[in-house]
Amino acid sequence: MKRGRFISLFALAILSLALLAVVEVVWSVRSYREMREGYMRQITSVFDESMWRYAGDISGSRNISFGPLERLYAIVGEQLRTSGIETRFSVEMLLLVDGVPRLATQHGDDTTSLRTLSVETQISSIIIRLCVEDPHSKILASMHGMIVISIIATLLLILTFAYLLRTIFRAKSVERIRRDLTHNITHELRTPIAAARAATEALRSTPQIAENCRLREEYLAMTHHELERLGVMVDDILRSSLDDESPAVYNSESVELQGVVSEVITSLRLKYSSREIDFSADIAEGTRLWVDKTSLRTIVQNLVDNSIKYSDGVAKIRLLAIVSETNVSFSINDEGVGIEHSEQRRVFDKFYRVTSNYRQNSQGYGLGLYHVRMLVERSGGSIYLQSMPGRGTSVTVILPKYGEKSDSCR
Repeated sequence: MKRGRFISLFALAILSLALLAVVEVVWSVRSYREMREGYMRQITSVFDESMWRYAGDISGSRNISFGPLERLYAIVGEQLRTSGIETRFSVEMLLLVDGVPRLATQHGDDTTSLRTLSVETQISSIIIRLCVEDPHSKILASMHGMIVISIIATLLLILTFAYLLRTIFRAKSVERIRRDLTHNITHELRTPIAAARAATEALRSTPQIAENCRLREEYLAMTHHELERLGVMVDDILRSSLDDESPAVYNSESVELQGVVSEVITSLRLKYSSREIDFSADIAEGTRLWVDKTSLRTIVQNLVDNSIKYSDGVAKIRLLAIVSETNVSFSINDEGVGIEHSEQRRVFDKFYRVTSNYRQNSQGYGLGLYHVRMLVERSGGSIYLQSMPGRGTSVTVILPKYGEKSDSCR
């Protein structure tokens, strides 16, 4: 999806959710007001009917007679029950003294501590008032079901929208990873193919090279080396595709950590013969653990290889091993370029590579650390990474000492 279209869809979705929220709020407020106004019309009708029965025709000055407020209270109560209204109420008689109403008498429930609504009528200098309990809480209670359903529906829409966004972002990320992977694989595979082709073509088309034993051996060795390199690349890609599906076979044995580390460093010094590597290891003599030796060698080699690749100048690498009763943990620390905090949680994901700012001239498929994590977990261990941009990276691997997963590895 193109960036402009994605932004347009995102803005439209946000606008739709905002409009939905506004509609829900407006609908709730309007429903509340209509129910409140309907209630007030009922109360006014009850009061008018009760006043007619209590004092007669109050629209004029004839046939008006006031009895005790107890009688009005009884009439109002009867009218409220007839209308199906249950509420606390009181009736009051007020006298206008110099234009200021003053309470003369009151009868009914104590409404002084309640939130109330009132209707009243004035006859000459006398005001008759009916005070009823405010229906606010009752109205909200009657609307509770509709409000809850509306909120749930809105939340479901928001969650659905968030999930769709997450899916779209993940799809964009997968697409980017796919493009990078295709580019990296193409670049990596072309190099040994081109070298082997050039060497073969030289042997085929140049008799002087083919007839010279030394040159012929050099070109054949070059072809052999590049084909072996090509085979390793294909094996890496194939292994990554089978890691999640095929059960791995491990031949666990008692392995001395120091010996494996020495083999790895010797191999990497030959691989990076043009680089200066400052490596030191702090491993107690005789440190052993029960693990598949090939897996352990791959774990150490991939981690140290990463430290070398992502170090500027002299690659300073320190390996520290700590032995407990049940586990052997070793940390590989470097002073390389480091990794941003936002990317650290993803470095063990399949095909994931850090942003181009950290790639420098290194090539790869984003499979090395993923494969390390798979091997560590299948060996019953755990792996952790800490890094700070510009100050280096530390990777800690914890493996069971006796081939059983201890609590600290869970």
